[in-house]
Amino acid sequence: MKGNITAKEIAKICGVSQATVSYVLNDRNDKRISEETKERVRKVIAEYHYVPNEAARSMRNKKCTAIGIVCAWDYSRQSFLDTIEGIGRYLDKMNYTLTLFYEKKEDTSPSYINSYKSNLIDGLIYISNKEHEKFVEPAEKYDIPYVVVCMDGVFSKKSPKPHAFDDVLEECVLFCRQKQLRTIRYFSVDNEGVFVNNKYPQFAEMAARIYPECDLEHVVIPVKYRCPENIYPGLKAYMDTHEFDIAISHNYDIGYLIQREILKSGVVLPQHPKNIFINNVDFYAITYPSVTGITIPYHEMGRYAAKLILSILAGKEEEFTYQEFTCRLIHRQSTIC
Repeated sequence: MKGNITAKEIAKICGVSQATVSYVLNDRNDKRISEETKERVRKVIAEYHYVPNEAARSMRNKKCTAIGIVCAWDYSRQSFLDTIEGIGRYLDKMNYTLTLFYEKKEDTSPSYINSYKSNLIDGLIYISNKEHEKFVEPAEKYDIPYVVVCMDGVFSKKSPKPHAFDDVLEECVLFCRQKQLRTIRYFSVDNEGVFVNNKYPQFAEMAARIYPECDLEHVVIPVKYRCPENIYPGLKAYMDTHEFDIAISHNYDIGYLIQREILKSGVVLPQHPKNIFINNVDFYAITYPSVTGITIPYHEMGRYAAKLILSILAGKEEEFTYQEFTCRLIHRQSTIC
């Protein structure tokens, strides 16, 4: 019977009603149950490793304890794992579970809509990297509670939009100005019209304001399918025919390929051109020469997102203290002057 016991069987063993077992499980202090009875029920529950059937409980209470996670289809693996860990650790502590949903391109009727209607999830946490408004349209349409985690921070329908990336972009521009790196090339990948994590518009605005005398160019590498093999020819063609002081990129594959092209004739420090990768990828710190990058507190963002969605579900968002996160530039060997 162990591992398969029901609440009804627990009640029979303890000589109490099934309702009493339920009250003990839910710590109902409004019911008059002796401490002796509570202890007897808890002992049997522990002995038989009883776990309540959450699906059945959800149907009875019209409330479940699961949060849906919807991840953008081309989100980076490391960022996803760090964010999920932060979300999962907090929700687990609050006795909530995670349900993962895979975003399909051009999916007009995602599966999480039916899961919400069927009371299998209480709300959603989107892990987004592009066009956040479009990404959350289904939740808006069906009035599903949600929060969004992205490189800029965490936000809900009511909270202010975050700007965690503003500080690090400003750091990049100030570094170029201070080191007189005038010719700046910002590299992006155009994956059939999709620019993942594209921060060029913000960077260009800051460059115009802080370093107006710089020569900034947006170098776009068009591909039909984003992978190093498809990116490399276009990138190589540009780098073979152009001189510049510093390369800036935000996609891990093109950042790696830029560094490989810079070093193809050998390692010389300080390197020329310089290279900054404005994303959070650990292996860039252990390459040689190591590549300058940024820190993004994805784990903390995930934990905060979990707190925020539970606050929304409890109807207490008005009492919730919103938090702004900060990304920082981490200088390594690729920007030594």
